[in-house]
Amino acid sequence: MDIYEQMSRDANALFGYRVAESVVANILRLIATVPNKRQKPITGDPPGDFDFWFDGGAAKIFTGYTTYYFADGARARVETIPLLSVQIEFVDGRKVDVRQERWADNEAG
Repeated sequence: MDIYEQMSRDANALFGYRVAESVVANILRLIATVPNKRQKPITGDPPGDFDFWFDGGAAKIFTGYTTYYFADGARARVETIPLLSVQIEFVDGRKVDVRQERWADNEAG
């Protein structure tokens, strides 16, 4: 096997560790919609000192950000700043950042 075949094989193996776009999209959907948001937990909700619960998890509000805790063990930190900033951490240690880097050309900033 030559060096190019080995590099291709190694790259393909690394894609196995990639977080699927659908998994990230589902977390973003939960954050955006907060399905059945409630102020008190119901049966099946995660126990803990949270500010609200929703179908699929719970959240805690801090000064400057909200942390969402999901049923599968993932969590996401959403900054409360004008530019979108979401950091997602999965149980296995993988991390994904979703960040708005700039304003539109016709907007302030």
